[in-house]
Amino acid sequence: MGEHLVSAGRFREAVPELQRARQNPHARLKALNLLGCCYGELGMLDLATKQLEEASKEIVAMDTMKKEIVYNLGLVYDRMGEREKSIACMKQIYEVD
Repeated sequence: MGEHLVSAGRFREAVPELQRARQNPHARLKALNLLGCCYGELGMLDLATKQLEEASKEIVAMDTMKKEIVYNLGLVYDRMGEREKSIACMKQIYEVD
């Protein structure tokens, strides 16, 4: 449900759905990623980084999911003016691609 709300651009409505979804171990990482994106779209950049950093720490290998999370984190850092952190995120991805 939360993913569909995000796709429809209904970020505020998606937040509670995604908060519930992150309790499910099978949906947790995707929910954290989408929650970070929602917070970013709503201008809550500190909450966005918290969700994305948490998700990134839970994945050891740089798989497709982690690349997406780290990329989104880099975008949020850029919006916050944290240029060095943003570049570091992008470098993590480029090192494995």
